[in-house]
Parts: sequence; C-alpha cells; structure tokens
Amino acid sequence: MRRLLAILSVVLVSGTALPAGAVPPVTETTVEHELVETFVEFFTCDEGDLYEITTTSMLIDHVTIFPDGRFHGTFTQTGTFDAVPLDPADQPASGHFAVWGGFNDNGQTVNGTFTFNVNGTYEDGSRISTHFVGHFHETPDGTPFFFERCRD
Repeated sequence: MRRLLAILSVVLVSGTALPAGAVPPVTETTVEHELVETFVEFFTCDEGDLYEITTTSMLIDHVTIFPDGRFHGTFTQTGTFDAVPLDPADQPASGHFAVWGGFNDNGQTVNGTFTFNVNGTYEDGSRISTHFVGHFHETPDGTPFFFERCRD
C-alpha cells in the first residue's frame, strides 16, 4: 500500500506542467481489463508477515492536464487476489480488493487521497477485512502534511 502511494506521489509531483500555448485541457482515460500483477506485501494493518500476492483486476485511470499546468487525476482498481505466505506456517488467503486514488496539483499546492480495501478469507475460513486511507497535502512553501489510517 505504501509502495503504491509513494510511486503515485512521485508521478504526480514530477513533470505535470504544459506550455501556456495549449488551449484546451488534455484529458486521457485508460482502461485495462484482466490486469495481472504479482508483488510481495502485507495486507493487514498490523504489517505482520509478508505474502506473495497475485491480483487480477480492472484498472481505470483518468488524467486531466490544464493549459496552465494544473493537474487532476483519479484511478480505480478492483479485482480479486490470491495471497501465498512467505512463511509456510501462515495460511494462504484469497478475496476481493478495491483501490482508489485522487490527486490534484494547481501549481501552488499538491494533494492526494488514497483508499485501499480488502475483503477475503484465510484457508481456514477466518475473515479478512482491511480498510486503509492515506492523504497528503503540500503547501505553497513546500511544507508536507499527511496522515494514514488503517482498520482491520
């Protein structure tokens, strides 16, 4: 979760300005179906043991860049996951996830919000339900503010 938020923050802050001569905003929407990704991460708030997680999802990414350099972007990704523990003493898990992020840059301030939800079951039938939200804001003088909340 934090890895994805950090990557999105870097993408947002870097290179979003357009030349003043561009009149209409540039808008692009990308949709990816059956997107398969595999990574190592934990998916509960206690940041316990690591799992190799494979997701199959649909991703919708929408970006608008205005002539004056303002930027607005959102994405939604939803799908299923299979999680295999790196520690064989832990249980495999599977279920559904949804991720959403929204980002803005007006040339003076930058902000973004990110949510991550997981619902599933471990192999023994016990339930997984995790909700994460993160938000960051950078003021015109470059002072960053951020918070994260996670609830299982």
